[in-house]
Amino acid sequence: MKIKSAMVFLLSIIFSAGMIAGDKTPKNLKVLDLKTTKEIKKYMKMIAKDLGVKCKYCHDMNDKSIDTEHKNIARFMMTMVQTQNDSVFNYEGAPQISCWTCHRGSTAPELVRPK
Repeated sequence: MKIKSAMVFLLSIIFSAGMIAGDKTPKNLKVLDLKTTKEIKKYMKMIAKDLGVKCKYCHDMNDKSIDTEHKNIARFMMTMVQTQNDSVFNYEGAPQISCWTCHRGSTAPELVRPK
């Protein structure tokens, strides 16, 4: 009986370690306050669509934790959007801006020319 209890205990430790190793908590987030990989993927797909790019535009696909120039620019732009939404568009019913507001499917923001 002791062997069976020991085996159950050992298997529970191995299973727990596997759960920790397979942790899906997002890593290397410096701007976004998202808690799950699912939330990150949804947000990243939106950004990719808004800029008309694929993941590799900002990410080193061999190691996504590496900070690239485009990733750092994206962080700056995300902070800018968050700041505007929190300070300028912070009243009830206010529209919220996003990457699409200026980029409209292009990596460079669309310029508005005065009439």
